Amino acid sequence: MKSKILAFIYDLGKNQFLSLYGEPHPEHGEGGWFVVTGGIEKGETFEEVVRREILEKTGLEVSEILPLNWGSTYKWEGEECLEMNYFVFTKSGEIVLNEERSKYEWLDLKKFVERINWNDNKNLLEKVLTLAINREIYFNKKERGE
Repeated sequence: MKSKILAFIYDLGKNQFLSLYGEPHPEHGEGGWFVVTGGIEKGETFEEVVRREILEKTGLEVSEILPLNWGSTYKWEGEECLEMNYFVFTKSGEIVLNEERSKYEWLDLKKFVERINWNDNKNLLEKVLTLAINREIYFNKKERGE
């Protein structure tokens, strides 16, 4: 099983979430509004990959990482994946997108939840993110959606 991360980026100074737009691409999937995701490379911890992926895909430096005890399993290109979700506080800075994303927007919580591609329960997502802003965790134990 391949280990991956998904990171919700939040800027405390702006009180907003970062939403990234990607054009449809054979290697990166369908187009739409997303958050940062990425695979763990050999020897990396989950937190190390969160920092690396955010820097590579946005140019932002991470201030704090909050594991959400929440993730999902799915198949991607025939491989079983376990993707764990993180809430990330970033330092304000200039966004520098890599080739996977073509534009970005900072959004308040409601607009962010409405905007991003999310195949799971958006009401639950909003509850999880509302608590995470205050460094509180919705799930007491690790939870996986499908």
